[in-house]
Amino acid sequence: MDNQLLSSFKEVERKVCTPSQKLSPAAEKELWDLFRSGSNSAFITIYKRYFDVLYSYGYRINNSEDLVKDAIQDVFLDLKKNYKSLGETSSIKFYLFKCLKRRIYKELKTWTNLKEDLIPNESFEITFSHEQTLIDKQIDLEKTQLVNAALKRLSPRKREAIYYIYFEGLTYLQVSELMGLSDSKSARDLVYKALKSLRDSLGFLPLFFTALLP
Repeated sequence: MDNQLLSSFKEVERKVCTPSQKLSPAAEKELWDLFRSGSNSAFITIYKRYFDVLYSYGYRINNSEDLVKDAIQDVFLDLKKNYKSLGETSSIKFYLFKCLKRRIYKELKTWTNLKEDLIPNESFEITFSHEQTLIDKQIDLEKTQLVNAALKRLSPRKREAIYYIYFEGLTYLQVSELMGLSDSKSARDLVYKALKSLRDSLGFLPLFFTALLP
């Protein structure tokens, strides 16, 4: 790595700080471009930063730990192998989500031929957790359980859309791409139908969903 590239990476590394800190689109683009330029350190940073969120996401698609981990490793191996031909992105997470979802479904075709009991996880479970209750001081443990029960009653597609928007902060356009919808309006309509179902089921809508209402 030349001095200019090393200097650029150190600056990005400073911006990255900790995996839990959200990067701006500009910082994500800078980190991604460094990786595409051949920076192994940038690749390692991306791997460390996104492995856990990819595992959490992949496990919602299929609850086989081995399959999900294999798929993640394959995604990163492909990225490393083909870094020169990768396109630009301002959202590394979204890019990796697309790669992982595609890879898991490809892996499933192979694994299901080997293990008859291995089937796609069609439930796409999400859980309203303590972190979300901090946003809404009126949500106690009992109401949290009610919210989770209401989430379980949603269709898997509605849960998936809710997950992308409220738990991962993706855009409607990104959701439409991940879910194979025609456009961002279709994604928006799906999310609003999910919120209406939650409100009808609970008699209220948690502040978490209204405060972050796109």
